[in-house]
Amino acid sequence: MKITKFFSLLVVVSFLTSCGLSNMSSKYETVAITVTPPTLQAHAGKVGVTIDASFPEKYFAKSSTVEFTPVLISSEGENKFKSITIQGEEASGGEATIFYTTGGRFSYQDEMPYTNDMMESTLELRAVGKSKDKELVFTPRTVAKGVMATSTRVQNTEDLAFAKSNYEKETILEESAIIYFLVNQSNIRTTEKSDDDIKRLEEFASMGNKTHSIEVKSYASPEGSVDLNDNVSDKRAASTLRYAKRILKKVKLDGFDNNDLYTEMSEGEDWEGFNKLMRSSDIKDRRRITKIVNSVEDLEKREQAIRDMAEIYDAIEKDVLPQLRKAKITVRSFEPKRTDEEILELAQNNPQELDVKELLYSASLVEEANDKVAIFNTASQLHNDWRGYNNTACLMLSNNKIEEAKDYLNKAKSLDKNASSVQNNQAVIAAWEGNLGQAKNLYNKSATQKNKALLDLRSANYKKASRYFKNKNTHNAALAKMLNGQNSTCNENTAACDYLNAISYARSANESMLIKSLKSAINKDSRYKNEAKIDLEFVNFRDSENFISLTK
Repeated sequence: MKITKFFSLLVVVSFLTSCGLSNMSSKYETVAITVTPPTLQAHAGKVGVTIDASFPEKYFAKSSTVEFTPVLISSEGENKFKSITIQGEEASGGEATIFYTTGGRFSYQDEMPYTNDMMESTLELRAVGKSKDKELVFTPRTVAKGVMATSTRVQNTEDLAFAKSNYEKETILEESAIIYFLVNQSNIRTTEKSDDDIKRLEEFASMGNKTHSIEVKSYASPEGSVDLNDNVSDKRAASTLRYAKRILKKVKLDGFDNNDLYTEMSEGEDWEGFNKLMRSSDIKDRRRITKIVNSVEDLEKREQAIRDMAEIYDAIEKDVLPQLRKAKITVRSFEPKRTDEEILELAQNNPQELDVKELLYSASLVEEANDKVAIFNTASQLHNDWRGYNNTACLMLSNNKIEEAKDYLNKAKSLDKNASSVQNNQAVIAAWEGNLGQAKNLYNKSATQKNKALLDLRSANYKKASRYFKNKNTHNAALAKMLNGQNSTCNENTAACDYLNAISYARSANESMLIKSLKSAINKDSRYKNEAKIDLEFVNFRDSENFISLTK
C-alpha cells in the first residue's frame, strides 16, 4: 500500500513538472520581448544586441530554469550570441530570478563580429526549459530581421606611408671664410689672407663645380655711434668683395666674373652675434647684459647701458667685440649629379653603382609597378635599407594584395623596428582587417590626422570623425556625418558614392533622388542591384514600383 502511494506521488510530481514546462512553452508568446535597436546594426565591426524580456504573472514555474540563446541565422549558417539562464524562485543556477506570482524581467546584452551575410538574416531567441531531469525545447521566436550595415561602408582611403628617398635633384654645396678686422678698420690684413678658412674656400672654389651664388656679408661691433658703425660695415663689405673677386679669379671659379652671382650685404652692428656670444661666454652677469640688449630698443642707449657696467665691459671689449668686427665670404655651388637617364640605366643594369638615395629615387622614373618593385627590393637587398621593402608593401596595398604587403612590412621591420612608415602601414592593414585595437596602438606611434579620423569612423567614434571631415565632401566624409546623425551626401564619381547618396536620400524620404542615385550606382557597378534588395536602409521603399523596377 505504501509502495503504491510512493509511485503515485512520483507520477504526480513528474506530471506537474512536465506540465509546468509545457505550460511555459505553450505560453512562450506571452513573454514580452523587446530588441534594442529593433533593427540590428553593425558598428565598429560588430553586431550588438540588447534584449529585454518581461514575464507575466503565473508564468514562470517555480522549480524550472530556462536557457535563452539569441541566434543570428543567415545563408552562411548560424551565429550564436552568449546564452543566459533564468530561474524560477525555487530553482538554482540562473543569472536572474523570476517569481511565479508576480512575474518579472531580465535584460541581456552581447555582441559578435559582423560578416556581410548578416545583412540578410533572422534573429531567433531560442529557449530550452529544464526542471529536475526534464528538458523541453520551446518553439523559437523571431525577434528581429536583418542587420543594417551602413557603418561598414568605409572606403579604404588611408594614407600609405611611402618612405622618401631623400635624393635631391639639386644639391647646393657651400664653403665660407671669415675675415676679422681691427676696430674701425676695413683693410684686410695679410694674416687674415693666410687663414685656414681662406685656404678651404680656395680649395672649394677650385673644384670646378657650377657656381650657384657668391655672398659677402659684413658687420661691425656695437661700440661707438650707429652711423659710424654702419659706415665701417659698408667699407668692410666693399673691401671684402674686391678681395673675394681676386681670389676667386685666381682659382678660376666658374662665373667669378659674373656680377649677377654676387650679393653684397652690410649688416651694421651685429647685436644678434653679440647675444649669441654672451650666452655662451663665462662673463659675469651675462644674463643681465642679454636682458638689456633685448629690452632697450634705442641702440645708443643700449650700448651706453652696457658701457656703464665698467667692470664687465672690459671683458666684453676683450673677448666679445673683436669677434663681431668681421666679414664673411660664402661660395655656393651645385653638386655634380647624374642625369635621370644615367640613374635609370644604372638602376636597371648596374644598381651597385648607385647609392641608396639614387636607387630609391630611380623607382620614380619608371611607370610599371613591377619595375618599381624590382628597384625597391634591390635597394633593400644591396643597402640593407628598410625603405625599399616598405615601399613595395605600399604598392601591394594599393592593389589590395594584403598578404604580400604583410610579408614585405615584416622584412622592413626586421631592418628597422622603429620605422614610423612601417608602423603606419601595418596600422592601415590592421584597420582594414578590423583589428582596431592593434591599429590604434600602431597609430599612436605614427599617424596622419586623416588616418586617425578614419580609425575613429571604423571604431564608431562618429562625432570625433565627423569633426575632421567637417568641410569635406568625400565618401568617407559623408558617411561620418551620416552616422553622426547629420544627413549628408558625397561628390565623388564612384558607384560607392552614388549608393551612399541613395541611402542619404532614403533617410530623408526623397524617393526621386534615391532612385536617381541608386540607378547611377547600379549602372557603374551592377552588384549594388542585389545589395539594395536586402539593404534595410531601403526597407520603406521595397513596395515602390520605381524601386522594384530598378532592382528586379
